[in-house]
Amino acid sequence: MKRGDEDLRTRQKKGWIWGVIAALIIISIPGIYQFIKTLMTPDIEEVRATIESYLYEKYGEEFVVEDIGTRVYKDEEEYVARIYPKSIIGTKKEWDSYYYGSASVDRLPFGKLAEPGDDYSYITRNMDMEEYLLPEIKKTFGERVLINVDVAHMVTGDGSWWAGYKSKSLVEMRERIKSNPEKNRIELELYIYIFDRINDEAEKKERRQQIFNFVQYLKEEGLFEYLELGVIFIDERALAPSYREYRDKIYSIEEETEVEGEIVYLPPMDFRREMSEVLQKEVDQMSEEEILERLDRIRKSELSYKRIREYNGQYQSWIYSLEMLVARYKSSITEEDRQKTYSNYDDIEIHNYIKYIYLN
Repeated sequence: MKRGDEDLRTRQKKGWIWGVIAALIIISIPGIYQFIKTLMTPDIEEVRATIESYLYEKYGEEFVVEDIGTRVYKDEEEYVARIYPKSIIGTKKEWDSYYYGSASVDRLPFGKLAEPGDDYSYITRNMDMEEYLLPEIKKTFGERVLINVDVAHMVTGDGSWWAGYKSKSLVEMRERIKSNPEKNRIELELYIYIFDRINDEAEKKERRQQIFNFVQYLKEEGLFEYLELGVIFIDERALAPSYREYRDKIYSIEEETEVEGEIVYLPPMDFRREMSEVLQKEVDQMSEEEILERLDRIRKSELSYKRIREYNGQYQSWIYSLEMLVARYKSSITEEDRQKTYSNYDDIEIHNYIKYIYLN
């Protein structure tokens, strides 16, 4: 064999070996990448501890940080967790979604974590506003009330746009508004649930006066300019011990019926009559303390149309300031809306719910 042939064979053999090595390297790259990534990925407990420390420093109390997962936003991976204060454990607030927020933290290169962020300030702000308003609400409407608050602190640069700002309290919002009223405002959604049905026209007139008085109070407090207020009268029979037993049967026995010219779905009349009579007897045997105790069991997340208003709502009154309509419902503003200032008793209207289930 010629020497040239030997050199060729050697070069071919070496080329084949290097080809195999290259192939093995290429095949192993994903595994190596995953191994390095694992080494550089923060431990979940590290993520939890980072968020817990951040929340304690921000709110001054310990939080539960759970259900930690990851998501990708704009090619950036972040950890997201559900959060709630440890102080609500064992209270009716536990398992109530109204009091649960979220926190997130970006994952940086080399296993580092960025500064976390959270949305719990919205919840603390709502609770702060509720604590501020509730004494006047009870003074006006009585003790049988529950409220839902959704308050937004809106800020702007040049007035052409408005965006939410994460202030934590009513005090903080008012301080910023006072220092720069042109670029800060409060938008208030307030829903008052009164568990005390209206029995006659005289009582309805009295309730309209109460609503009017409360609106004047909100004006005095500087909370009317951007306001959506719902005052909902719930039949107190929804607090009777057997109520849930009847409620659980409603959807399976609904039938089409006409009420005030509209087609709705309600249970048969005999069921409604029985439900009305049985629950009324139970309520008649309850003391005011028992009624308030059962009222206190209702979670914030239950205060909605589907959960409590659909069948138990008797009357409703809705108040919208013109500025709130312009900000949120501009396409539906009527001339009547523009005329209402809620400075007159006649501006307050109360309307009935057509799916009110009880037969008095």
